[in-house]
Amino acid sequence: MARFQNWFRKQSPRGQWAVGCAGIVLVTTACLYSLGLVSYFVRPTLLAAPPAATIVFAIPTVERPTFVVPTVRPTIVLPGSTLEATPTQAPIPTRAPPTETPFFILDPNGTPITITPLPSTTPTFENTQTP
Repeated sequence: MARFQNWFRKQSPRGQWAVGCAGIVLVTTACLYSLGLVSYFVRPTLLAAPPAATIVFAIPTVERPTFVVPTVRPTIVLPGSTLEATPTQAPIPTRAPPTETPFFILDPNGTPITITPLPSTTPTFENTQTP
């Protein structure tokens, strides 16, 4: 080791720097190559397939899902509004003219009774001349 120290001290500062860099490269290369060699020999044992297991054939059973129809329709209860309606919240009127709903007189069964005017009740207009 003394010969290496003497040789290293005789080098210029630039030469010592170059020798130091070369030493670091050599040490790093040796570490990486040794790791590669170890993995080359260890890898086959790590990747070795386990012995084949006993094969068991299982026939799958089809399980059908059960669907239960709800008996009551779900309802959502929303709270009432406490705000007063503004012109933008008021309902928009339709452009169609209002239609009158016909008024029917219903019998006890709920069917509408149609009223047909009698000939005597129809209004007549007579032309009379006044003298």
